[in-house]
Amino acid sequence: MNDPEVPINSIKRSYEIINAISKQQQSGVTKLSDTLDLPKSTIHNHLQTLETLGYLVKTNGEYRLSTRYLQLGRESRNNNEVFLHGRTVVKDLAEQLNTYNQLVIEENGRGTILLATGWQYEHLPPSAQHVYPTHEHLHTNAPGKAILASLPTNRVTEIIEKHGLVKRTEQTITDAATLFEALSTIRAQGYAVDCGEMIDGIVGVAAPIMTEETVYGAIGAYGPANEMQSALEGDLPELVREKADSICSDIVFATHQTTNERSNNAH
Repeated sequence: MNDPEVPINSIKRSYEIINAISKQQQSGVTKLSDTLDLPKSTIHNHLQTLETLGYLVKTNGEYRLSTRYLQLGRESRNNNEVFLHGRTVVKDLAEQLNTYNQLVIEENGRGTILLATGWQYEHLPPSAQHVYPTHEHLHTNAPGKAILASLPTNRVTEIIEKHGLVKRTEQTITDAATLFEALSTIRAQGYAVDCGEMIDGIVGVAAPIMTEETVYGAIGAYGPANEMQSALEGDLPELVREKADSICSDIVFATHQTTNERSNNAH
């Protein structure tokens, strides 16, 4: 059935197929037809097109994603101003604190992790084996909540309506009123805390990278709860805030410099 909100439904079907293959790692026509409830002929045409364009690879009758997505993802990340000006800061923070660190931005209402340091699965609890995707719901983690707290209320409402408040752990906020109350506290103190809301036993703190006009993203530091509690009561929140401000200053300076260069070239 066509989606009235989507101008070109055939493109939507292609991405539904891509997402299904991503979840299944590899798949064939029959399995995809059953999964997506689409005719085999439709599935076959989309698969052939995507393979011809280099976005899928066919092996023994089944399809997998090509490394083209890796190239596109790297190009997108490497052109992002938060990554460009924040990657060194995040790595320095990791060395300074020996924590797990993240650089996160908001895209289409979800949190996109541009960079993560120190996330060694063998050092995390069993519940954390599959908790480092590229995208996350913003309300489930410290960087995401720091971003939400910096956005206009109507934008936060739109995000909640579109993506919901899914439950990751028993500590995850799943009530809108409770979330808005938490966001108010975050705005007042200038940083957000995640007490096992995304991963049981893991605690984090994050600060927004923002000016009065623009929310660029957030930087966060995570660690085991027993190690992070004293750090949260100490200098860690302020240190993370300082790192966020440093990244923001670099972005603003670079933007101002580029604007001046364009102005000079125009004359």
